[in-house]
Amino acid sequence: MSSPRDRVRFPWGRDQTRELILPAGRRVTAVLEPRQPTQVPDLAAELDRALANPVGLPPLHRFARPGQRACVVIDDRTRPTPVASILPAVLKELLRAGVREEDVAILIALGTHREMTKDEIKERVGPEAAGRYKIENHRLHDSNANVSVGRTPSDGIAVSVNRRVAAAEVVVTIGCIEAHEVAGFGGGYKNFLPGCAGPEAIRAIHHPRFQPLTRISHAGMPRGRSRVRRAIDEAGQLLGPKVFIVNAVLDPVRPAAIVAGDPREAHAAGAELYRAMAEVKLAGPADVIIANAAPLDLDLRVSMKACFNAAGALKPGGILITAAAAPEGLGDLRLPARLPRGAKNFIKKVPLPLLQLLTGLVNKSPDQAVGTISLLKLLKTAQAWLYLTDSIAGLDALAAGGIEFFSDPAALMARARELRPRAEAVVMPQAGASFIAWE
Repeated sequence: MSSPRDRVRFPWGRDQTRELILPAGRRVTAVLEPRQPTQVPDLAAELDRALANPVGLPPLHRFARPGQRACVVIDDRTRPTPVASILPAVLKELLRAGVREEDVAILIALGTHREMTKDEIKERVGPEAAGRYKIENHRLHDSNANVSVGRTPSDGIAVSVNRRVAAAEVVVTIGCIEAHEVAGFGGGYKNFLPGCAGPEAIRAIHHPRFQPLTRISHAGMPRGRSRVRRAIDEAGQLLGPKVFIVNAVLDPVRPAAIVAGDPREAHAAGAELYRAMAEVKLAGPADVIIANAAPLDLDLRVSMKACFNAAGALKPGGILITAAAAPEGLGDLRLPARLPRGAKNFIKKVPLPLLQLLTGLVNKSPDQAVGTISLLKLLKTAQAWLYLTDSIAGLDALAAGGIEFFSDPAALMARARELRPRAEAVVMPQAGASFIAWE
């Protein structure tokens, strides 16, 4: 995404671009970009290094034992983790340890996301693994699929996890470390809670009173301040000392590093690497934020996370301009067909605590309830939210709530000029891989 003082150009989908031409009287005053390393390491070599030098644990081929039952937990299609490149090395380490191939299961940590199809699974894990190993989607609401492992000590959250994870004697989780709007950072034990946990624990950590919003997104929140991350860590520790993580630190899609080993120590090291790349600083909030959702632009639901990241830099009463091609449409975003007339004014006028209560009654998916609260807070904070995307069916409810959708960049900028003839704009080229510093 290039940003001369009077225009903003950004990637669109796989191989296109879009451009926003700023009107007279408005200029770009800052471009908040992640600090990408000048050279990204060879993935195979970096993976070998991480597996040979894990943090806090012996190498995987010594951590696992001959004859053990193993479960490899992978994140799903909504994350840019290069699972197909990492998985073969992990499986090789397990076999080297003496784990039999028939005793290895691969579990997809869906959390509340939809199941992956056979073709998506094959692409995710690679054709060889797809043809040789038992692979299944986690089933959140199947009581026969999950088993209790206890309660977290700090908050007393009842935790159940997939039976394959509970029964395995060694568990390897493959994921990525990126900014996360609830937990601060992805990765670590997060593939267990919410990835392959039961509904009770997922609802607990996504309840609005569990970790009240201090700002619209908690992306990059330090570990010591995050009650959600503490709960995730404590839930993972209920599994005992059988978990080994392999996490890609993303830049923002390519792995800039791999961390492996202890789920807390290795994750903390990886989160610090990610923070050094993705944290952006701004002297003060801006009148206008222009944010490209990349790399979180697969669908509209995922792109909202980038919007919430960017909103941390927005001045109350400012204008948020976001962009995402969203080739998969709404994604898992479950919306009513329409909202009542006057919904926009209702959202603006009703106090947030009451909106939170109503959200909890309406939303059946806990993570969507949290996302809805962030969305409502943003709609209440901003003067306007202008969203550039391709034509997508099913946007009526969001439009009634106050988001203005455009497929024509010129029409969007004309609307922005009408709302705020003169203003200074801040650009976030990769809002899905950036977060505002917690200072």
